[in-house]
This record gives sequence, structure tokens and C-alpha cells, in this order.
Amino acid sequence: MPSSDTPSTRKQALVAALQWGLVQAFVLDTLGGLLGNYYRATTAAFFPPDWVTSIQFAAPLGLVVGALGGYRWITTGRGSTSPSAHRRRVVFVGSFVVCWALAIVPTMAFQLLLGERLFTVPFFVLPTLTAVAAFGVAHLLAYRVDREWYRRHRGRLLGSARGAIVGLILGMAGFAVYGSYLAATRTNFSLDGGPATVVATCLGAVAGYALTDSERGGDRAAEFLVVLLPSLLVLSLLMGLVSAAFTVLGVSDLVSSSATFVLPVVFSLGLASYLTYRAETRVYGRLVGQ
Repeated sequence: MPSSDTPSTRKQALVAALQWGLVQAFVLDTLGGLLGNYYRATTAAFFPPDWVTSIQFAAPLGLVVGALGGYRWITTGRGSTSPSAHRRRVVFVGSFVVCWALAIVPTMAFQLLLGERLFTVPFFVLPTLTAVAAFGVAHLLAYRVDREWYRRHRGRLLGSARGAIVGLILGMAGFAVYGSYLAATRTNFSLDGGPATVVATCLGAVAGYALTDSERGGDRAAEFLVVLLPSLLVLSLLMGLVSAAFTVLGVSDLVSSSATFVLPVVFSLGLASYLTYRAETRVYGRLVGQ
């Protein structure tokens, strides 16, 4: 159960920094994606103008600027530091990260149903509407849903989120491995990983919902996601740097394109599983003040 004690100002500031930074990055990334799809749908050019692309490239800068603003908002006393406000920020950050990551799944489904028509008028707005829906779900869970309802369903929701994220990354990793295998064997193919990824994500969400039926299970699911997502991001960046270094050195054959994607997935899943279910770390609990 959450502690009745007010979490430290530093913890509250870190969560507020994440909240503000993610929202800033989301706005820039979504706006850039909408404009890019608009130009693709309404002009003969496949690539949008440079100024449109630069909006999406500015998303990391928006993350940093927003994080600084959120941190200052709390540390200067302008934001609420009550336990309730902090819990709502935690719910928003967690659900927003998960929903934003999973927004690619409906887009894949639209691509499967519409094909190239997805990038024509009026369908080009669907990816943007999906992203906005992800933001809306996070906002509803954090600020509009009754607190008692959320507490009753928290374990199931977190279990579903864990299963969906695992299904998503396993589906994409499987697609990368299979595509590399077909390319290595010089097999003629037309490969689309969208259907398999959508199915894997849905099955993972259902399994996570069915297998998480307690508050402790919800806490472990939250811990798993807190460890998995940052480790996957960091390991993917490191693997990308290693691959780029090998390319510069002229030994790019040492790391295949599928390994660049799959190895971070394998290591991050193993790390998250060990730390969550064997070592039973409490990163999530310390962050939220439990």
C-alpha cells in the first residue's frame, strides 16, 4: 500500500520532470509526424520539408527543456507536493510511457487494413489520433478515473501493460530475426511483421491481465516495467553506438542488423526478470514513496 507520508521533494521533482519532459517531447514528435504524413498525403514528395523533420528531431530537446521546467515547478513551490498529487503524476507518467509505446500497435493494424491508403487523405490522421488517444488514456487514468476504481483494478491494468509491452518487443524482435534469416539465405520474400506484432501484443496483454490478480502482482509488474524500459533504451543506444563504431572501423560484419535490435531486447528482458522476480528490487517503490 502507498505510504501516507509525503514523498521527498526530490522524488516529487523527478517525477514532475519526467511528466513535463515527456509531454513536451510528445507534442513535438506528434506534431512533426502529423505534418510529415500531411505532406506525404497531399504532395508527390515522399519526404517532408526539412523544417518538418526538424520538429521531430527536436523532441529530445523538448524532453530536456520540459524536464527542467517540471523540476523547477516543484522545487520552487509552485506545484502541489501532496501525496495525492504525487501519486497522480506517477500514474500519468507510467501509463503515458506504456500507452505511447503501444500506440504503434493500432497504427500497424491500420496499415494492415488500409495498406498505402493509410498515407492518403483522410486516413493520414489516424496515426496522430492514435497518439492523442494514448495521451488521453494516460490523462483519464491519472486525473479523471475514480481513485477507488483505479486501486481495485490497478493490478490487472499493470499486468496487462507488462504483458503488452513484452509482446510488442518480442514480436518486433522476432520479425527482425526472421527477416535477417530470409535475407541471409537469399530467399525471395515480401515480409510484413505488423500482423504478428499486433497478435503478440494482444496475447501478451490478455496473459498479463489473467495472471496478475493481486496488489503484489501489480507492484511487481510496475517494477518490471520500470527496469525494462530504461534498460532497453540504454542498451539499444549503446548497441547502436557499437554498431556505428564497427562500421567506421570497417568490421561491420561482426554485428548483424538483427543483433543490433535483438541483443538489447534479450539482455533487458533478462535483467528486468532477474531484478524484479529474483532480487526483488524496489526501484518503483522508492520512486513513488512506498
